[in-house]
Amino acid sequence: MVRKKKGKVRRTPSGRLTLWDRKMDASTYSAILPRVKPLAIKDVRMYQVAHEDLITLVKSVIMKYGTEYVRIYGYLSYAEKIWKAKQHFSSKALQLEADAQFLYWLARGYYEDILREIAKKLGVEISSWSILLERIGLAEEVIYKGTKRALQETLHGVEVNLTDTQIEYDPQGNPVKITTKDIVTGKTKIIHLEYDAQGNVVRIWEEWA
Repeated sequence: MVRKKKGKVRRTPSGRLTLWDRKMDASTYSAILPRVKPLAIKDVRMYQVAHEDLITLVKSVIMKYGTEYVRIYGYLSYAEKIWKAKQHFSSKALQLEADAQFLYWLARGYYEDILREIAKKLGVEISSWSILLERIGLAEEVIYKGTKRALQETLHGVEVNLTDTQIEYDPQGNPVKITTKDIVTGKTKIIHLEYDAQGNVVRIWEEWA
């Protein structure tokens, strides 16, 4: 016997509103709540204990970074995401989820060292930049060449503009700090460079003083 195909149910705005109104009815909740509340208490109790521990953990990390304390709630949200990921994932899946959260909060302007340390204290080691870049399709060589070209253009611009410039080098002879002062406006731009063990540029950031 051939089964008849079930007709598709088309939801309309008014239909969704009616369904929502039924779900929100007090009599519905009064019938469901006594059954689900005892089941939820255990999870709520566990989360509250964990939440208190997360607050203590985050405070212990950011206290070392001074001004970052004003963004404690952002770092706490990040810590909660990592903690929840540990409850649902393991192994490679956990690593991918933790790395994704790290990149998201880093893109929002949160401090890399703090994000890494929080994750580490929760038992998750965030992947190195070489792995992160490879995962999103950016080869290290491409990043290095692009950064090197940008650095050369910056140094050329400094030379042409005749600004007061100071360059600090590490023991291997790599420039690690370029301080450029505009003689006319008095503004100072500081470029920081970070290298890996092979001497490749892995990070550049700027600040104005």
